[in-house]
Parts: sequence; structure tokens; C-alpha cells
Amino acid sequence: MKTIHGIAASPGYACGPLHRIGRRTIVPERKAVAVGEIPNQIERFRQAVEVSRRQIQELVDRLSSELGPEEAEILSAQLMILEDEMVWDATLAVIRLERITAEAAFARAVGDIAARFHKIEEEVFKERVNDLHDVEQRVLRAFQGEGCCQIDLPGEPSIIVANNLTPSDTAALGRNNVLGFLMEEGGNTSHVAILARSIGVPAVVGMKGLLTQLDFDLTTAVDGTNGQCIIDPDKEILRRFSRLRSEALVANEKLAGLRDLEAITPDGHRLKLMANIELPMEVDEALARGAEGVGLLRTEYLFFQHHTIPSEDEQTEVYSDMVRRMGGRPMVFRTLDVGGDKVSDYLGAKREYNPFLGWRGIRFSLANRMLFKTQIKAICRAGLAGPVKIMFPMITGVQELLEAKAVYEEAVFELEKSGIPHAGNLDLGIMVETPSAVLVADLLAAESQFFSIGSNDLIQYTLAMDRGNSRVSYLYQPLHPAILRAIHNTVEAGHKAGIWVGICGEMGSETRLAEVLLGLGLDEISLHGAALPKVKQVIRWTKFSEARSVARHLMGMNTATDANEWLADYIGQRKKDRMERENS
Repeated sequence: MKTIHGIAASPGYACGPLHRIGRRTIVPERKAVAVGEIPNQIERFRQAVEVSRRQIQELVDRLSSELGPEEAEILSAQLMILEDEMVWDATLAVIRLERITAEAAFARAVGDIAARFHKIEEEVFKERVNDLHDVEQRVLRAFQGEGCCQIDLPGEPSIIVANNLTPSDTAALGRNNVLGFLMEEGGNTSHVAILARSIGVPAVVGMKGLLTQLDFDLTTAVDGTNGQCIIDPDKEILRRFSRLRSEALVANEKLAGLRDLEAITPDGHRLKLMANIELPMEVDEALARGAEGVGLLRTEYLFFQHHTIPSEDEQTEVYSDMVRRMGGRPMVFRTLDVGGDKVSDYLGAKREYNPFLGWRGIRFSLANRMLFKTQIKAICRAGLAGPVKIMFPMITGVQELLEAKAVYEEAVFELEKSGIPHAGNLDLGIMVETPSAVLVADLLAAESQFFSIGSNDLIQYTLAMDRGNSRVSYLYQPLHPAILRAIHNTVEAGHKAGIWVGICGEMGSETRLAEVLLGLGLDEISLHGAALPKVKQVIRWTKFSEARSVARHLMGMNTATDANEWLADYIGQRKKDRMERENS
């Protein structure tokens, strides 16, 4: 039995077999080509190599700047393979002599070279074979286009293991036989962590060196509450995990009775509890948990899952179906938010050295006006199926908001001109997730119908930390006084302008923070469906006046450490007092 520690990303316990997610190995089909087609095949090879070379060079440059030139040397060797005359000459010779497609010729050439290296006993040549196959798969993916290589889905209930997963990977996985997640990279706000909390399975991330320590033939236990995995757990561990899972099921059954009750405090303060949604399958779970609507619909999944830009009609069909399934409950659509950790090359969003400060969110949409307008039209048309709102991401100031609103007006005008039925006059709001948006919240409120605070990005931008970097994940502190004051100031600015203010980041899904967010005066919390009943219970137990006092006290503390310790003691005492009352 062996224990590996990481970052607790989604609470819960699971035991089962491991399933590694990696890119499926591409084996090109050998196809003959006509003599006149040979020049075209050679050009296809040149282009695929160039795409691969650029990709590797970007990785080399980033590794060199972040970790030093020594670490980058590993990938530099792959660049040399792409430029190696042996690889080029062998591939071109196969194309010309055997008259087959470029990808088949390249795979054949690499196979021949690797076979020769295998005969050499020296370790350096064995390592070169691994580099050859890495380069081979990269070039073959370039032939097919980025994203064409699909992942292997688990065939039985399994714990998913990977270095990391892209948004398209997680969308493809969904709930498909997923018991939990173990990731080498990422923090507790990474895409995998968000998905795990959304579907209610445990996850541990930031486990450097995980893949080299696991034995894929052994059962593994995942403790997402304490951030660890246990390889080949003994009978006592298995019994304990089974008991903890059973206790969680019993607790969830008790909370199920809250589904149709309002989130209202004992002294009459009403708070709306909405759901964060990414995949269509999450709609039913959100409703089952008692969500009053969708406070954040991440629309990227539709683009990433299909690896193409969906048409207006395709988007309208998917959006309309989700809106109808909400049964008249409101749904807030966040417009496309690519860039940062959500990159898709076919959309034109390239990887950048500092992606979170780069071409993302509303910046990308305004630079791709037709794509932006098409999505807005689809949302307006979906509005015929039920109440919808539109929310713009990554707004930093009034100018961006005015430009986004102008695109909306153009979209509505074009729909009307074409005689296409739609729901016009939608409420338009913004994600408040940058320090600049907080500082000019009063100006933005005058141009918005609502605010929704994106706590994930607000925390990383305010505290100058990359939330996907496990080396600085300790800096992710929701109770930092700067964060609490930013939320408070945003709420005050919104209310002064007469608009409602919600929060849709990961803070909303933390049960321990429910009373704090209530006390900060938010009108709405949008969270993962799995966390909704627990948060609702806290709201129904807590007087609004007490929550206000708690929030004021925390905002007056000097450090996040002090705030975390004080809140833990406060919650512990509240729980003790409640148990004494119930037993008396």
C-alpha cells in the first residue's frame, strides 16, 4: 500500500481500477496515390512538419523561460529530429518510390529508423526511439488537424488518470464510467476540478510524477477530501471508504427534502441559488438538486466537443433544447470564452506565453465579430423557448461593454430584417472578474442589467497567481481581505445602480463560504448542482443579520490565514451549538 499526496480538488471517496487518458495512437492507412499526386503529397508533408515544428518551438521557448534551458533541451532534441535529413530523405523516398500518401510514408520511414536504433544497445539510441515516436504522433496529428485524435473512454467504472485534460477531453468524458480523477497537473480551479465537483466525483490534482508511481494493475483509492490517492489499499481502507460513501449518500438523501424549498434565512432574507452548467447532461442534475435556474452556462463545450465552429442553426438547436428543459427557469448564457486555459486552434485562439493576460474572453469575441454575432443570434432565437440572459466575459472597462452591446444590437437588427423569430430585448450583464472591473463597477453598472462575479479569475488576477499552476496554488485564497472587499464593493456598486449582483465562481460551491457570501449581500449564488443542497441548508439555518456580522469581521482581518482559522472556529462552534440544541 502506498499513498501519494496532491491537491484536494473535489471532495469524496472512490475505489476502483485505473484508466489512463492519453491520445489514441494514430496508425495511418496505407493508400496508393497517382504519379501526378506525388508533388502534392510532398507539400502536405512539408506543411505538417512545419506545423509540428512551430508547436515544439513554442514549448521549447516556454520551458526555457519557466524552467531553464536544461529542461528545454529534451524538446530541442525533437526539433532536431524534424530537421534530420535521415527522416526527410527516407520519407520523400517512400513517397516517390512506393507512391503512397505522405502520412503513411512518414510513419513507414520513422518505423524503419526506429527499428535500426533498436538494434543498437546504447541507451542514448533507445531514448531517441521514444523521441522519434513522440514526433511521429505529433506530425500525424498535424496531418489530421488539431483535435482530430480522440481519447480512449473507459469501458468500465474507473478512476481517470492523466497528465491533464483539455476542455474537449472532459466534455467527451462526461460521466462516462467516471469514479474519480487523478491528475499530475492543475489546481483546484482547473477544468478537471470544476467538472469533478459538477458531477459529484472526487478529484486530486497537482500530483507531480503520478504516472510513474502508479501500478495500473492494482485497485486505487481516491480521497478527494484530503487530497491523496492510495495504491493497493488494504481491507481497512476499503471498509472506511465504503462507510464514508454510505454516509455521504445518507446525508444527500436528507438534503433531498430541501429541493423545492426556497433559500431563505430565518429572518426572511431571500437568496437565489442557481446552477453552473457546462454540458447538457448537467441540466437534469441541477433541476434534481433544486436549482432555480442556470446562473452560468459555459458555451465553450459546443465548440470544443465537435472541433468545428457550429453554425447559427446548430447552436440554436442545442441552446433551445437546454432552455426548454429548464421549464421556464431563467438561463444566463456566457458568450464564448476561449483563450487562457481554453484554447482551440481552429477558432484562431493560439497558445500564448501568458495566456491569462492575453487574447481571451470578450477580446477574442470582439476581434471575431461574425462569430460573436452568430452566437448572440442563436441565444436570442433560443430565448423563444424560455427566459434567457446574455453575459459577457472578461470585461475590463466600459468601452468593451459598449462594443459588445453594439454587436448585440446588430445581431437583433439582422434577425428582425431577415424575419427570423427571436426573443429581443434580453438582459445584458457582465462577468466581474478583473480588478479594473471592480474599480469601475459604478460605471459598468450604469450600462448593465446585472453583474455576476467570476471568483476564479478575480482571485487569480487580484492576487497575481496562475490558478492552473500547482506551484502557486497555495496563493488561491478566497478569504484574502482584498477578495472579500472586491466582492463587497462590487455588490455595493450594483445595488446603488439598482441591478442584481450574483457570483458564479468556485467560491459559491464551498459550503464553508455560504454564510460569508450571504453576508456580503449577494442576490444570487450560482454553483455546482452537487453542492447546492448543502449551501441551501446553510442559508436556511443562518440569520442574515448574523451573516452580515461574519462578513464584516472577516473583511477587517489582516490575512487570509487569520480569516480561515477564525471561520473554521466559528463554523465549528455553530455546529456544536446546533447539535446541542437538537439533542436537548
